[in-house]
Amino acid sequence: MFDYHIHTKYSGDIPEGKGSTVDELCVAALSRGFTEIAITDHYDVDGIYYGAFPNLDIESVFREVMAAREKYADKLSVLFGLEIGQAIHMPLEAKRYIDRFPFDYILGSVHSIRGIIDISFLDINNMKDEELLLLFKTYIAEMKELVEWGNFESLAHITYPYRYLKLAGREHLLDLENKGREIFEPILKRIIQKGISLEVNTSGLWQGLGQTMPSDDLIRFYRQLGGEMITVGSDAHNERNLGMNIKETIDNLREIGFTNITRYKNRKPFMEKI
Repeated sequence: MFDYHIHTKYSGDIPEGKGSTVDELCVAALSRGFTEIAITDHYDVDGIYYGAFPNLDIESVFREVMAAREKYADKLSVLFGLEIGQAIHMPLEAKRYIDRFPFDYILGSVHSIRGIIDISFLDINNMKDEELLLLFKTYIAEMKELVEWGNFESLAHITYPYRYLKLAGREHLLDLENKGREIFEPILKRIIQKGISLEVNTSGLWQGLGQTMPSDDLIRFYRQLGGEMITVGSDAHNERNLGMNIKETIDNLREIGFTNITRYKNRKPFMEKI
């Protein structure tokens, strides 16, 4: 099994003393039967620039990954990855950062839109309906921009805002059950054209959303459009949550009709039969 979305203690959204080292994550992965994990700490370009998050100590992450590769060489593959957020807000800086290090795998994500803090920090209960609808419309537009920029391997948790609207009881505004295919069709078609994987993020299953991000319906639609490249990640921010709901998600992908998931090495994809 493979978990392609894992954060260490170095990710800026993890309180001091609450995260895990690479070695602790490796121990957890081995105890749960995983053969490959990708360390994908946050580098939210604008969040770091505006002071919302501390700068990622990527050098320490790299050293820990290299040490883990040597220590667990015959047991566990440890990929040196990154989750880069809002790359389109500062694309030159994002590209320079990526080019500095020998990454195996990069997730592209949108956590905030221009001029707005991370969606997870918003007081959604006190926002007007029209504000939330504009937020989501802008989120989709910026995700399209991110796909066109394209300097990453897998598009992460594409229904990210839905999680927070659902927790606030206002998910009906988005009506993704009826409108999701229409909304996301241009994005899904474009990542297929560009050879970018779709991430199936399992954190929604263990954080109260009740579904992966994206949902089963959007995953089926992606397959109907011709999509084949899928990565699966728990979005764990500590060793306790590593691998959560990965097995059942892979089983579900098989039922939907996928026969492979996508793995990476040195930013090159290859397919693994499931």
